[in-house]
Amino acid sequence: MPRIDLHNRVIAITGASSGIGAATAIAAAQAGMDVALCARRLDKLNAVAQRVRDSGRRALTFQCDVTDPAQVQAFIDAIVAEFGRLDVLYANAGYGLLKSVEETTDAEYREIFETNFYGTLNAVRAALPALRSTADGRASSSRSPKPSPDNSRYRGHIVICSSAISEVAVPFFGAYAATKSAQDSIAGSLRAELAHENIFVTSVHPIGTKSEFFQEVARRDGQGEMSSNTPDFATQTPEHVARRIVASLRRPRAEVWPSVPARWGLALLTALPWLAALVMRKYAAKLRKNLPAKQS
Repeated sequence: MPRIDLHNRVIAITGASSGIGAATAIAAAQAGMDVALCARRLDKLNAVAQRVRDSGRRALTFQCDVTDPAQVQAFIDAIVAEFGRLDVLYANAGYGLLKSVEETTDAEYREIFETNFYGTLNAVRAALPALRSTADGRASSSRSPKPSPDNSRYRGHIVICSSAISEVAVPFFGAYAATKSAQDSIAGSLRAELAHENIFVTSVHPIGTKSEFFQEVARRDGQGEMSSNTPDFATQTPEHVARRIVASLRRPRAEVWPSVPARWGLALLTALPWLAALVMRKYAAKLRKNLPAKQS
């Protein structure tokens, strides 16, 4: 398919107050897109929105808890009212949890699934009618791009932030890995189900990201910041991931793997389960040194 012209298109990003979400908002603006941002922390959203405006693009901020379908629907409605269209949804909101499978409570399992998995579903369900409306030409504005022959097959794009560990579960991140695998499965199903409408679906699989992710993990589990257990070669900046995401908007693809070595390494572990078991057993031993006695 020819390269997609992103100029004047509109992207909605959940979990946009920091990390990959914030970096993607800025990268999308630099690519010529108008940006709608939602998260629970309005002060941080406003700071990201200002950087979008500094790039010469329009920005909308919306305080929203993605676990509430009504709030997510209100976010999408606000986008259409403000911009007259929606071209891309980036379902990014989520958090991690460092805890053994045994010690993770039912409440913690439900909470992380409500945000990471159901938050994604809430966003997709709310956005699809708006994406279809834009593609059909029923939603438009004077600043919206007109269809061109090069983009004639383009009818919108859904991007879902999964993780590299959607492929191989990591010890003490079982609940988080389960949500990421679930997101990956939903992305795969949507990709096939929406193909006849030319609505593209991309899953993103970052490795460890240098952002607030690990700080949030530490806050929830009460341990020291776990990024100290992640070597530099296994981490990337949010800006690097954001550039790869924007590249996938220009040339849609099924999956985005910001780390090529991680992609091939995980493919090997998937093909050789005995090797995956050995590697994860050694990694568990490393993590166990920093966990409370009850988790070891």
